[in-house]
Amino acid sequence: MMINTNHTKEQAREFLRQEAMKEISNVSDFTRFHTRVFYMIAKYGFQQEAKEEELLSGGEWSDPACKDLLVKRVKQFLDKHLR
Repeated sequence: MMINTNHTKEQAREFLRQEAMKEISNVSDFTRFHTRVFYMIAKYGFQQEAKEEELLSGGEWSDPACKDLLVKRVKQFLDKHLR
C-alpha cells in the first residue's frame, strides 16, 4: 500500500504554522519566551520582516500577563508571511 505524501502549499503552510505555534505556546518559563520566538522566527528566515514590523520589540515582551497577546501577534505574523 502506498501512502500519498503529496500536500498542497496550503496544507504545508498550515502544518508549519501549527508547529511554530506549538513550539512557542509550550514555553512554560516566560523568561525564555522572547528567545524561543526569536529562534522560531530565525528558523523560518523571517528576521528582516520581524525587524521591520517590530514584532520582537516593546515592553509587553517582559510582561508575563501579555503572553496571550504576544502569541496572537506571532500567529498573525506567521499567517501573513508563511507563503
